[in-house]
Amino acid sequence: MKKTLKLILIVCLSKIASINMANAASSCEKPVDAVMRIMNCIESENAFCAASGYASSFAKFHNTIDTETNAPGYFFWLGAFLFIDFDLEFDHVVQVAENQVSLRYVETVTFNDGETFKQHEHALVTVNGACKMTLWDQYGDNKEQQDVDDKAEALFPF
Repeated sequence: MKKTLKLILIVCLSKIASINMANAASSCEKPVDAVMRIMNCIESENAFCAASGYASSFAKFHNTIDTETNAPGYFFWLGAFLFIDFDLEFDHVVQVAENQVSLRYVETVTFNDGETFKQHEHALVTVNGACKMTLWDQYGDNKEQQDVDDKAEALFPF
């Protein structure tokens, strides 16, 4: 009977330890650093680095509307960097919750023909335990966003 109770106790403690480890793994240790690393990858036009920051379950919203953007991969960023330069000027970056970062910034988007657009945005970015972005929930001017979308659509009609 003692051996059985001891075995049950060991199994229970093992389960508790594995639950605690799973919970610890669900938290990104430094979400601000993780998000800013990806923003730096984008500014420096490093496609491999930029693509590495997105979870496969990534979703992007603009003013609560799902943009139906899949996780941008290596070839997405490689193509984008051939035609577009991104300059990001942050005036507010702070962790607001576990795995969530608030960013306020001005994004200057310059296309290869020299046409430039400015977007004033605020994003709440959620990362997973592996510090990969799972949600980009941005708020900004609809006209600014539409101007960039229209130019990109004209450039990339496919």
